[in-house]
Amino acid sequence: MNRALPLMLCAALLCTGAVAVRAEGVPWKTDDKPKDAAAPAGDLKAELPAAQYNRIVKPIEAKLASAEKIMAAYEKEMQKPAEKRNQRLLVGCKTRTAEAYLGAALAAKKGLNMVKKDSHKEAIKNQYEEPNREKGIAIFLDLATSAHDRGDFRMAAGFYKRILAVDKENSDAKEGLVKIVKEIQQAARDAKTSGSKGGGSDDKKSWDRDDHSRTGRNDGNWSGAGRGY
Repeated sequence: MNRALPLMLCAALLCTGAVAVRAEGVPWKTDDKPKDAAAPAGDLKAELPAAQYNRIVKPIEAKLASAEKIMAAYEKEMQKPAEKRNQRLLVGCKTRTAEAYLGAALAAKKGLNMVKKDSHKEAIKNQYEEPNREKGIAIFLDLATSAHDRGDFRMAAGFYKRILAVDKENSDAKEGLVKIVKEIQQAARDAKTSGSKGGGSDDKKSWDRDDHSRTGRNDGNWSGAGRGY
């Protein structure tokens, strides 16, 4: 009897262990789900209710879909020979695309107020707000540089100012505006020295106007610029 008791206890322990092992392997036992299978922190789709996730993400996706559609038109125009491309249309497409990206960033910024957890706010900021804002700024900077290079100071200044409306500390936009002012002042001095009355220097504030689109005046409102971020 004394020998049988330890054997019975061992058998009972072995049976308990076997049951526990089998229970862990049952896929529908959610209470025994391994910790490493949990959704990572900041996984919005996994952690937020479906309705809340859609309220935050759907507006962003709509803006991004718009950007893709506009860029498809841009790419189609770019497939034409260089001499047959509509440059005003190309600039308009890029302007509208930049605005769409900034619109997505703005929608993401609004989404920050719809969540309470810091991890969710960080996820929205890193996944949606900052990347799309950077894309929009990059496109506007490219547009501003191109306009500046061809001597269209008013359009270039408008694009630089659009960037600063989103990113007040953007050094590229600030430097671009400073260069424009210096070039206009230099042109005015040169005109005065040579006795010229032309060159557009009489309108010293023309570069500072808010109309930075000018694109698509005869082709519809392509730019959408100045809507605010």
